[in-house]
Amino acid sequence: MTPAPILIMTGPSGVGKSTVSPLVAAAFQDGVHVRIDDFTRFIVNGCVDPWLPEAAHQNRAVGGAVLAAATHFAHDGHSVVVDGIVLPDSLEELCRAFLHRTVPLHYAVLRCDLGTCSERVTRRDPAEHLDPATIAQLHARFDNLGAHERHVIDVSGTPDEAAAAVLEALQAGTLVANASHRR
Repeated sequence: MTPAPILIMTGPSGVGKSTVSPLVAAAFQDGVHVRIDDFTRFIVNGCVDPWLPEAAHQNRAVGGAVLAAATHFAHDGHSVVVDGIVLPDSLEELCRAFLHRTVPLHYAVLRCDLGTCSERVTRRDPAEHLDPATIAQLHARFDNLGAHERHVIDVSGTPDEAAAAVLEALQAGTLVANASHRR
């Protein structure tokens, strides 16, 4: 069986990852939606906010667990949408991890303006709120991506429009992350 693809859906807090990702996953016959936040919650003591520099070791452990689960689903024929913050500067490391795997890896950066992201975060459960400075810092990490700009999807419209744009870019091959699976 040929492995199904894995699509990493990322972007700053409040961009709509958790809203758009299940819509994209549902478009596949055998779609799976994997949330990085769910894996981070497995850490019951000593969890560090994942965007902080001191979370690097924790993030590698959580990322490894997420990718192991996603890869297992993909090898079983399930198209996987991984939803979470995967910073562009870690994309090369991620691609190296997939160098010898037979799974096609795709990367989509959802993007909208900072005001929209901030407003969406304030509508969440108060326990999930981030301070405005953290929201702005995370948002800035996904601006001006240079060579990775081809992975950007504008999600200023509705969630359905955003999902359609992701699926269109996926079909066009512009979201391919691992060079061994480029068209």
